[in-house]
Amino acid sequence: MVALFSPADSQTVEAVNMVTSHRAISLEPPNAERTLIVVGCGRGGTSLVAGAAIILGVPMGADSDSVNHEDVELVNAAQGRDVHGRPTSPVADSVTENLRRLIQERNDSNSLWGWKDPSADLYLEKVSTEVRNPLVVFVNRDMAAIAQSEFNKMQYSIEQAYEQALHRFSRYWSLLQKLQWPTLLVSYERAALDPEALLCEMADFIGLDQPTKQQREAVKRFAATRDYQAIPQSSTILEAPIIRSETA
Repeated sequence: MVALFSPADSQTVEAVNMVTSHRAISLEPPNAERTLIVVGCGRGGTSLVAGAAIILGVPMGADSDSVNHEDVELVNAAQGRDVHGRPTSPVADSVTENLRRLIQERNDSNSLWGWKDPSADLYLEKVSTEVRNPLVVFVNRDMAAIAQSEFNKMQYSIEQAYEQALHRFSRYWSLLQKLQWPTLLVSYERAALDPEALLCEMADFIGLDQPTKQQREAVKRFAATRDYQAIPQSSTILEAPIIRSETA
């Protein structure tokens, strides 16, 4: 199932009566395990969405001072590196087995958890059997903006950055069509303009209660600068997120 995130107008958000463009995923029983995976092109807005997930209370494996909200151990393992960034076994099978082990460890520790990785298209299919009830948030951003950001930060040429973004987007789309996992499509530009609506849509998609006033205010502060930043611990709920007892 693919759902489109379309932010509602501010009055609708205030009334908590957002007209969503998808039906919430129905998982039985209500406390069934599930895994949130935030993907998209590098420099494409995945950090904003992963930060919103953390504000909702979803464990994303990121350190408290992280500004890109990635599970460093898992993301590094996918690149054949340890948690400190040192190279490990370059053998593809070993990398995949290590990823499977890390995913299983997180499955054992949390009924709901997630991770964010713009490069997940390189390994998701290989670890698909370990991912429990996957829910994918596929973040899209204007390609020219992605290319400009890559050019500014990574010293690629505009042509290289644009081509790389197009290639990754195409790979992701083909992969998600093949896997047929429930997927929420998010426009970074729209999410940045209305982060509160994004938070509500994500809660609905994951199967959580609607965000609290504290969470709504936190995501607006978090998205205001449109830059990489850590999330103050006071912005998140410290207990486990509340999974709805009834689905829409």
